[in-house]
Amino acid sequence: MNVVVTVGDVLDAAADVLISTANPWLNMSGGVNGAIREREPGIQPELRAHLESIGETAIPACSVVRTSAGDLPFSHIIHAVAIDPFYDSSHQIVADTLTAAFNLAVSLNARTIAMPTLATGYGPMTIDAFARAFADSVVGRFQIETVTIVVRSDENAATINSVLAAEP
Repeated sequence: MNVVVTVGDVLDAAADVLISTANPWLNMSGGVNGAIREREPGIQPELRAHLESIGETAIPACSVVRTSAGDLPFSHIIHAVAIDPFYDSSHQIVADTLTAAFNLAVSLNARTIAMPTLATGYGPMTIDAFARAFADSVVGRFQIETVTIVVRSDENAATINSVLAAEP
């Protein structure tokens, strides 16, 4: 698995699958999901339909839900809930969410994945903590050709690259 860390807008990083941040209510109110809603408003009804189909108003942390991607440069979007209802998170929640998201991506025959960091915006995780959870749960464990992690600053990219370089 080739892991590329780049600075930019994750919605412009073409890949088979986008793993996006999500809250337990699947409300595309902010962060990456908010940006998706601005570009592709038809995706929010897919998430609402999912909640209705399971008879719930929210889903637990570590859950993932697949939707279409509209005209975005992806075949699928995997909405990943890496926070609890109080917007808290942990290494284990992020690791379990990543594992669920990557398992779903593999089942969709994805060869390439683009993603932001999870639980680092509205959630409490540091970039370093996200990178450690990513290294522990994803690196070397999935048959994915390329994972592109898109961040907002050179400093964040350097932090992730440093953590990944330190992994065996």
